[in-house]
Amino acid sequence: MKNSNIKVVNGMGKACRIICCIAMIFCIVGSVFALIGAGAVAAIPTDIIKVEGDANANVTVSIDDPDSTVFTVTGNNNGLKINYGNDGVDISSDKIDFDGIWSMDVEEVSSDGDSATYKITGDLGTIDKNQIKTKAVLAILEGFLKVTSTAVVMFVAMNLFKEFAKCETPFTEVIVKKMKVLGWTFVGYAVLIGLNITVIVAALAVLMLAYVFAHGVELQKQSDETL
Repeated sequence: MKNSNIKVVNGMGKACRIICCIAMIFCIVGSVFALIGAGAVAAIPTDIIKVEGDANANVTVSIDDPDSTVFTVTGNNNGLKINYGNDGVDISSDKIDFDGIWSMDVEEVSSDGDSATYKITGDLGTIDKNQIKTKAVLAILEGFLKVTSTAVVMFVAMNLFKEFAKCETPFTEVIVKKMKVLGWTFVGYAVLIGLNITVIVAALAVLMLAYVFAHGVELQKQSDETL
């Protein structure tokens, strides 16, 4: 007759295996749709992408701190820096660039010792449509890579929980080996998605438990030899 604790381990192993299997299936489906989406976006003819309109703005900067050297007007990719110098306000760029997709012209309208006003204009028709397509495809492929790697994690975890679902004792070399594989899979996953601290902690926890179980395996062997 099985120990009651082992029955709980078996039951939880079965439940976790089912959950991982369902999650893996969803991830696989997501990966397939991501690939289809990337292909569909890449196949869109550039000439049917139409962007029209313009953007205009006036920005006035007050010099509150004469000792400052740099002031950022807007949060765009290049920062559009405005420098303070002996001659007042001097803009460091005549364009605002958005990742090579689009740029806006910057023109100084007025300037005195206390403030400077800049006119910012942009024609949406100059947006680089090829760049839009490329960045969209890369973004979708990045999502594909993350979803696929999640499916791999679920597959490895499912194999581990399969052992828990049928084991007579959790202290076996097979379980220890699969726990280590899962731990290192988590490490790779954490690196892939940008060093996520939660996943890193989970990876270290699984690896630590693997070595705890390895010690349990040794104690199990000693106990069996004694009996």
